[in-house]
Amino acid sequence: MKLIYVAGKGGVGKSVCSAASGIWLADQGKETLVFSMDPAHSLSDIFDIDLGGSPKKIREHLYAYEPDLGQEAGAFYRRYKSILSALFGLFEVEVRPDDFGSMPGVSELIFMDKLNDIYVEKRYDYVVIDSAPTAMVLPLLQLPSITTGFITRVLGMRNRWMGVLDLLEPGFGERILLEVRTMRQKAETMRGALLDPNTAAITVVTIPEKAAVEESRRLIDTVESHGVSVSTIVINHVMPDCDCRFCKDKKASQISYIDHLRRSYKDKDIVILPDYGGEVKGEGLMKVARDLCNRERVPV
Repeated sequence: MKLIYVAGKGGVGKSVCSAASGIWLADQGKETLVFSMDPAHSLSDIFDIDLGGSPKKIREHLYAYEPDLGQEAGAFYRRYKSILSALFGLFEVEVRPDDFGSMPGVSELIFMDKLNDIYVEKRYDYVVIDSAPTAMVLPLLQLPSITTGFITRVLGMRNRWMGVLDLLEPGFGERILLEVRTMRQKAETMRGALLDPNTAAITVVTIPEKAAVEESRRLIDTVESHGVSVSTIVINHVMPDCDCRFCKDKKASQISYIDHLRRSYKDKDIVILPDYGGEVKGEGLMKVARDLCNRERVPV
């Protein structure tokens, strides 16, 4: 299984590119899942189908999945109830399962846990991950190593706390250790997958404007400093040629940013996508998929 992580700032077309890449891969006969890690899910709108919180078949070889964060938060809380109860109790914080999903950082933890389940199952040839905006990408990439470090420290405290925990409730300490080991195994599995260039790659989607290009540069520099490969840059919303003065000036500005990206990232695959002139969803995705295919540079 290969993981394709599609990242970029909000509004540049990540979800459309994720969906179109999934279509292209499925058309090549690859079993493909497009998986949303963005709490503001867009895949249902783009595919023009209610995904409903479970993997849904879109067409032959293609599936899409938008996890229901509220539902998954409850399942995650039940799965790791002992360790979460102990941690919240330590800091004298009362958290109900229904409120758990709204806590800062929890959505990333839940999405990574679900991604691990999908990765271990090996049902698909490709998983195209429609990520959250740039600000959330680094925490997602850091999460496996942070979780592993934290859990290792918890395991190191077992001799000190096991007896105390078992006084609170027989077997409570052992349940915590079992949950901790499960969480660490998942974290280490995902960390290994993300750091393996034969398994995972990041595709950065941007538009040819200053703010987007600068944010993409920071994103690429940051994730590659953590050992994760950025293989492809998709430059979206490129204007067609036009005779009016305004359009000519804007196109010239876009070309300058495109040239800048090409000079700066000669080692990466650069894909140019036009401005499609409106909202892309449903059958409109086929054109985006064809454009990716025609360039023979789909982000895989």
